[in-house]
Amino acid sequence: MTDLAVIILNYNTKKITLECLGSIMDKQWENKINVVVVDNASSDGSVAAIRKKYPEIKIISSPENIGFSRGNNLGIKNEYKRSRYCLVLNSDTLVQDGALDALVDAAEEGEYDIISCKLLNTDKSFQPNAGNLPTALPLFFWLSNLDGLFNFLPSYQEREKRYYSNNKEVGWVSGSVIMFNSKVFKRLGFFDEKIFMYAEDVDLCWRAKKKGLRVGWTDKAEIVHIGGASLSGEPRYKQWLGEFGGLIYLYKKHYSNLAAGILKLLIYLFTGLRIIAFSMVGNKEYARTYAKIIRNI
Repeated sequence: MTDLAVIILNYNTKKITLECLGSIMDKQWENKINVVVVDNASSDGSVAAIRKKYPEIKIISSPENIGFSRGNNLGIKNEYKRSRYCLVLNSDTLVQDGALDALVDAAEEGEYDIISCKLLNTDKSFQPNAGNLPTALPLFFWLSNLDGLFNFLPSYQEREKRYYSNNKEVGWVSGSVIMFNSKVFKRLGFFDEKIFMYAEDVDLCWRAKKKGLRVGWTDKAEIVHIGGASLSGEPRYKQWLGEFGGLIYLYKKHYSNLAAGILKLLIYLFTGLRIIAFSMVGNKEYARTYAKIIRNI
C-alpha cells in the first residue's frame, strides 16, 4: 500500500504544473509516494509534456473541464483504497524539502483526519489558509470586518499570524493543500460535486467535524502557493463571488433555506458598505468589483 497519494488537478497550466511536479519528483521521500495528475481537458499540451518528462506519473484525463470537486474526486476515487493518505495539491504550488513527510508525521502525531500546513507566498511571506467553521459568529465577524478591527475575535477566515502556530486543531483548511486520512472518504464520501469551485473544502471539513473527526494544521511542513501571491492587491471578482455563493450554498445544505436567505441579506448589507467605504477613499476599482458582486450574487 502507498503511504501518500498526491493528487494534482491540471487545467491549461503546463508550466506551473511541471514545476509543481518537479518539486516533488526531484526529491527523496521517506514515505512511499504516488503522484496522480487529473487533467481537466487541457488544450495547452500539458498531458504530452507531463508524459514526456515524468512517464512514471499516472494521468487521468477528463473529456471536459469538470471543476475542482469532480476533478479531484476522480483522482481520490482512483487512489484512496490503496493509500493511507491522499493529498489534494494545487498545481500552482512548490513543495519544500521534507514537507510531505512532515505532513504525514503531523497527521499521525496529532491524530488528525484532515490536515494542512504552512503556506508561503513566493517571497516567503506567510499566507493564511485556515479558520473557524462559518457558523453564525465567526462568519458575522468576517463579513463585517470586525475581526480586522478586533483581532481577538474568532473569524471564518483567520488572517492573524498568531493563529497559526505548531500543530493545532482548526475548523477548516484550504483545498489548495489538504491531506486526508483515506478512512475519511469511507465515512463521509467525497467533495460535493454540486460545488464547481470554492467552499468544497469547507464543506468536507464541516461534514468531518459533525462526525467527530479532527481537522488540523501544522507549521512543521512548508509549501509555496503561487496563486495567493499572484492575486494579491487585485480585485478578485471571481474569487469573492465564488466565496459568497459557496457560503450561501453551505447554509442551505447545513442549515436551511431561511438561514441562507438571511446570510444573503447580510452579504448585500456588508458588500454595500464596502462599496461606500472604497468609494470614499478613492478606490473605485474595488468599489466597482463589489458592485458587480451585488448584481450577480
